Amino acid sequence: MLIRKMFRDVWKNKVPFIAIFLMMFAGNFIFSGITSEYNGMHKTFHSYIKETNLADAWILEDNFQSSDIEQLKKKSSVEDVEKRALYASTLKSDDDKTIDLYVLSGENTISKINVLDGKKYSKNTSGIWLDATFAKENDYEVKDKIKLDIDGKTVEKEIVGVCDSPEYIYSTKDGEFVPDHKNNGFAFINETSITEIKDIKWNQLLVSGTGDLEKTLNNTLRKKDTTVLLQKDHTSYSMINDEITQHKEIGLIFVMVFLFIAILVTITTVHRLLNSQRLQIGILKSMGFHKRPLYIHYISHSTFVCLVGSVAGWCAGYVTLPKLLFPIMEEMYILPKLKPAMLTGSWMFPVVCALACLTVSLVVCHKYLKENTAKILYSNSIEKEYQELPLPSLWKHLSFYGQWNLRDIFRNKLRSSMTIFGVMGCVALLFSSFGLFASMNYMSEWTFDKVQTYDTKVTGDFSDEEFKNKLIQSMYGEELMETSAEVKFDGKEETVAFSGIESQDFLRLYDSEGKEIELEEGLALSGNTADKLGIEVGDRLKWKFAGSDEWYLEVVKYIVRTPMTQGITMLKSEMDAEGIPFHTTSIIGEKPKKSLTDSDYVDSVQHKADLKSALDTILNASVMLSMLFLVCAVLLGGVILYNLGTLSYMERYRDMATLKVLGFHNQRIRKLMIQQNIWLTIAGIVIGLPAGYGLTILMLSTVQDSIDIRVYIPTYVYIISVLGTFLLSWSISKFLSRKIYRIDMVSALKLNE
Repeated sequence: MLIRKMFRDVWKNKVPFIAIFLMMFAGNFIFSGITSEYNGMHKTFHSYIKETNLADAWILEDNFQSSDIEQLKKKSSVEDVEKRALYASTLKSDDDKTIDLYVLSGENTISKINVLDGKKYSKNTSGIWLDATFAKENDYEVKDKIKLDIDGKTVEKEIVGVCDSPEYIYSTKDGEFVPDHKNNGFAFINETSITEIKDIKWNQLLVSGTGDLEKTLNNTLRKKDTTVLLQKDHTSYSMINDEITQHKEIGLIFVMVFLFIAILVTITTVHRLLNSQRLQIGILKSMGFHKRPLYIHYISHSTFVCLVGSVAGWCAGYVTLPKLLFPIMEEMYILPKLKPAMLTGSWMFPVVCALACLTVSLVVCHKYLKENTAKILYSNSIEKEYQELPLPSLWKHLSFYGQWNLRDIFRNKLRSSMTIFGVMGCVALLFSSFGLFASMNYMSEWTFDKVQTYDTKVTGDFSDEEFKNKLIQSMYGEELMETSAEVKFDGKEETVAFSGIESQDFLRLYDSEGKEIELEEGLALSGNTADKLGIEVGDRLKWKFAGSDEWYLEVVKYIVRTPMTQGITMLKSEMDAEGIPFHTTSIIGEKPKKSLTDSDYVDSVQHKADLKSALDTILNASVMLSMLFLVCAVLLGGVILYNLGTLSYMERYRDMATLKVLGFHNQRIRKLMIQQNIWLTIAGIVIGLPAGYGLTILMLSTVQDSIDIRVYIPTYVYIISVLGTFLLSWSISKFLSRKIYRIDMVSALKLNE
């Protein structure tokens, strides 16, 4: 009988129970969707690098000897070592398309290529294995011929296979933000097949091992101009690892917010149900029903709905959300087919949500079921003790409406508090969603309108002074040096980017407050790097170029905010004064003549519009998440405000009936009801704005260290968050206040009899 009654109660009160269903559905939808998405990426990524045996470290030098390999293999922490040679090449038919050509010695057992079509790699097979994505973009197929230009030498080979490489999961060149697979690729060939190069310079060693490899490798080789790159610092590894961490943290933040609101909805719904059924509870108790079956009966309402909503949301999120996010990830990263993967134990989350609902329902039920039968039947509502309001001298100057509503707020602290928290949650979600979106958009504006003011960046070989000067003159530009550097401070080491600039006309520097600074001496250090190493202005930083053995000591004059390049910035004049070599890697300025960019000296030409589009691609996943959270914010805000408004109406039903008997018109009573909701909404907005700002900062802190996004909150974010929530609350209050016309004064006042 009680089970049938439960289903009747749920159907009769379908609106608030639909609210619980939607809250739990949304929370579990985001939880299962994001966890299965990032866990699927994590499993695919780590399975791929394990299957291909991604190197634990890379050692770079001009030319390694066999003795170097023998030395390394003697170390207990080194499991295996392979040598290979990397040559920069271009297509003979189009020198704008570059290919990293790797010459392999022997079998490929470390950082193995993953052949997708054609022959498996073998040291005895003649031919070339080409990047599968590059091949697809440029219409190459297995058995086609490909001609490469390597330092003026033509190498023509048959494509015997197309492949992926774990070292090219994420690969950009010359300041690109996203990979350009149409113009940049890679290829592998064995040493017996490339007869065009007589004296191969083995400039890379791939190492597989354990322990502190960096220390072991440096101490073993003890050579100048040797660079050790660990797996964790490799771009392919660090970028996707940071992406996974970001999605994990953002998902966790929003799941907690949604579940907090869901618990509030559950509390108000159970309160509303039990308050409306006090007479039924008294009758059931008088008929001999003990507390135990009544407790089970009334907690089963919300627990059942919560469990159904949680399971449905969990299943829908697992199926739907990864399909929305994976295409964006596949545009950025080259991995085997991404599939959602359930996080171990995540199937328990709907059960945990149901248990949380059960717990809060139990607490609320105790409040209503603890009384004896006579007391429950005597009163239609829980008695509120009369409390004198604080500061009576202040309240007596208020109008009747003000005094009535303030007394009601203080007498119903739980309902009032939940209304404020509900509004706060709605404002915080709206604010953080728009704040994240605005900050992402502002990053693009900040990068290309304030920091990088040049229109074109030409990268290449500028050893020919005559050509370099012609290009600078054509672009009205200046020289730029971009490379990597190793820094040491207080026992900490880090590999960072190094930028040598001729002036601050095209690359400007801004401090943490957004004020432009003029660098005249010393160096400027990016804020992310400074925070990571604990460096402050005035500290002396020890650093060197990657691959060099000469260390420099410079004073940190400024700590700056740079959006995409985290590391050191120095003026060319300061480098010359300190005896630090300046090697031009790019020319930046206006758009140059086409005849100059067609030169063999030029490797790539990047325009502002292309870079801006690439940055937008990087931020697409975060923007999509912010839009998803915006929809949920409006949904959740509307549901909880409606639920709380209905509870408020039910709790004050008898009071409003009394006012009608005393001669108050419906419009005056409606004004009384709407006024209180507006007061509580304003209180929730005041608390919600700083909460939303903190939530925005928390979300932006999850972005990978290579990107520095400033928190940018324009005026429209405040206006939309405040007005949106206020209008939503006002509309719901206006709608619910219409119920006043349907108050039955006789039944309301004689219900206790």
